[in-house]
Amino acid sequence: MPRRGTERIGLIAGDGTRETIAEILAIFAREEFALAFFESVETIADADELSGLAAIVLWLEDAVASIPGLVETLTKRSQRIPVVVACADIQRWEVRAALAAGAVGVIVEEDLESGLGSCLRAVRAGQICVPRGHWRQVEPPALSAREKQVLGLVVGGYMNSQIAERLFLAESTVKSHLSSAFGKLGVRSRNEAAELILDPERGLGLGILGLEAEHVETGPAIA
Repeated sequence: MPRRGTERIGLIAGDGTRETIAEILAIFAREEFALAFFESVETIADADELSGLAAIVLWLEDAVASIPGLVETLTKRSQRIPVVVACADIQRWEVRAALAAGAVGVIVEEDLESGLGSCLRAVRAGQICVPRGHWRQVEPPALSAREKQVLGLVVGGYMNSQIAERLFLAESTVKSHLSSAFGKLGVRSRNEAAELILDPERGLGLGILGLEAEHVETGPAIA
């Protein structure tokens, strides 16, 4: 075990949560690590400030707004130092977005006391650590070709009856494909699905829009 002070755990958090997370980190660190505190991602400006950091915990007040900018900025600066994102709550697509931005761990507020130490051990060992309920978000959702076609038409503004006509499917089959696709994407509506597919920051290109253009002249087919 390295002696205290040879390696540090970095914490980036505002006044509201710094003390709480620091107490948890202190218990985890004990004789193994020292703690380093940073006011914001912007304060980590050069290699000297990152020297000796074994991992960084980044608290996000608003995961939706912060993941594209703060997480990616930090992971680019920190290079190979594992970054764990901590937040009050997180949606399924946000977990994947955080990983796409370079984070290797995600933990929600209610799990901090019981799980932050384990999460840090895992990421330092080269593992990815996310909440159990979001393990499917580690990899992009495995959508079928038909689900991608249907979603592509949804993004294009087509209603279920129009999609059924264009793909030579029963409308009930279209609804079934959409229900399955929504579950895989972690969304609840057509609008949420379209926003997710069209947002380049969420790491969900999936080839959906390309497939939408390919199916138009395929003719009758069995779903």
